[in-house]
Amino acid sequence: MTAPVALCAPDKLRGALDAHEAARALAQGARDAGWEALEHPLADGGEGTCDAIVRGRNGERRSVRTRDALGRPRNALLGVLPDGTCIVEAAEAIGLMHIPRGRRDVLAASSAGIAPLVLAALDLRAPRIVIALGGSATVDGGLGLLIGLGLKAYDANGNVLRGRGRDVPQIARLELAGIDPRLAATELVVALDVDSPLAGPLGAAPVFGPQKGATPEQVELLDAGLARLETLLGDRARRPGAGAAGGLGAACFLLGAEPIPGAELVMRETGFYDRLRSATLVLTAEGAVDAQSAAGKTVARVAAASKAAGLPCVVFGGRVDDGASALYDVGATAVLGIGRGVKPIRDALRSSGDDLRAAARAACTLRAAP
Repeated sequence: MTAPVALCAPDKLRGALDAHEAARALAQGARDAGWEALEHPLADGGEGTCDAIVRGRNGERRSVRTRDALGRPRNALLGVLPDGTCIVEAAEAIGLMHIPRGRRDVLAASSAGIAPLVLAALDLRAPRIVIALGGSATVDGGLGLLIGLGLKAYDANGNVLRGRGRDVPQIARLELAGIDPRLAATELVVALDVDSPLAGPLGAAPVFGPQKGATPEQVELLDAGLARLETLLGDRARRPGAGAAGGLGAACFLLGAEPIPGAELVMRETGFYDRLRSATLVLTAEGAVDAQSAAGKTVARVAAASKAAGLPCVVFGGRVDDGASALYDVGATAVLGIGRGVKPIRDALRSSGDDLRAAARAACTLRAAP
């Protein structure tokens, strides 16, 4: 008799397990229950997106010298797929996780560090460049990235702006003619995890600024600047998702990029739907499962795809909050926390792998029970 197959397709459990470690833990639990298991780590367009796609497509990683959001030298990885497609992950260069909490400064931060990755992809003559935006430390409207690619920005006195957060409120004029012409001949795709506008109450500064260290006064200042930038950039900056990653979405739209939800892109690029056909049960997971999880995050898209394929899907969370039940509406069969007993947060993070393995074993054992 053929053993049932569990497709283990989690995102990362932030602070505890990356997606590959989480997939391995789920697979070990399924195998403990006598099942076969397929490990298929995913991401949502933020940290880990490049790694998930490169591994899933048997690509390679190339190190590119760049700078982080505060301008400090850094090596970032560029993904290169067998068909020449290049994967640029913003978090690799300007990720919030690279900046200690006490040093986060949205006025000093710039997205310029992404530009060397894009230029490296152009130098490789990539026919297609995928830019994954999640996890940035910036709220500069993508000004740093655009300047790094050849745009010039000026204040009202004609002074050249460098492309930091503090420059956004000073923007008076943009010159687009210097943007690298190779971009116009390259297919650009931007992976988004939100559909936020560039400016306004639901825009980049009010929604993402505080988590990146912005004070209420800085949020107000940046939002006013992003509203001005929106006017200068025109209709492309008014598309849903323009406010993603502190406004990087708007910059990518200006360059002609077409948007796709980050989790959906990773699922497509890594062959998730092909592997779904081999599965009996789907297991997915993320660190915190809450009301936002149902709004297009990885676990929600996995649950929806599983439902469409007629397969049960169990969603595990390191923490399961109020509102997680919304995942049932998109296709989850069960939404379960993995914690066992009350533990200090450090111990809970340390035991996440074992807890996830045990939870997967329990789910598979229950599913196989007569």
